Amino acid sequence: MTSEVRTLFLGILTLVVYAVSFFISDGSLIFPFPLNEFIFLAISIQFLYSNWTENRLAGFLPVIAGICWVLSTQFFWSFFHTQEQMLEFMDGLTTDYFLIAFYALILIGGIATMIKQRSGIALVLTGVFAIAFVTGVILNDSLLLLLGYGSMLASTQIKKVYAPYHLLWILLFVLKLTEWLTFFLNS
Repeated sequence: MTSEVRTLFLGILTLVVYAVSFFISDGSLIFPFPLNEFIFLAISIQFLYSNWTENRLAGFLPVIAGICWVLSTQFFWSFFHTQEQMLEFMDGLTTDYFLIAFYALILIGGIATMIKQRSGIALVLTGVFAIAFVTGVILNDSLLLLLGYGSMLASTQIKKVYAPYHLLWILLFVLKLTEWLTFFLNS
């Protein structure tokens, strides 16, 4: 097991242990999805650090996307603003711009993967990702985003490009799945 796979496994295991412990204590399955952005950023940084001598552009893209994703959250900004300042800050578009940048960087990563895959079922699955992802972002539909991440996960497992960064698609899928499960199981 490579260090990247271990890191990914520990990140996912942390989510599962948190959810199970919450289920045992309160009887409802809740994943810590407000921490998804921080988990993605931390694991992306670890991947970049572990593979510094290899494809740096492929490593910087998820790190920058992770930074944008963290900066798009109200949770992050609440450390720097009072409650009254947060109300005013959240009326602005700052977090929306960071979220759009995150989505754009993820789409760029998907398109770069598609270009490198070139042919076969992996290319078709990456095309499904692009369509489902863009539609999910426009319609704000978590299931379409989940379908997009799932097809990208399958695509990168069939034809591994930009290894080991292809493992981050697994992480994005699991993070979106835990977010969806939390809403679905507790509504």
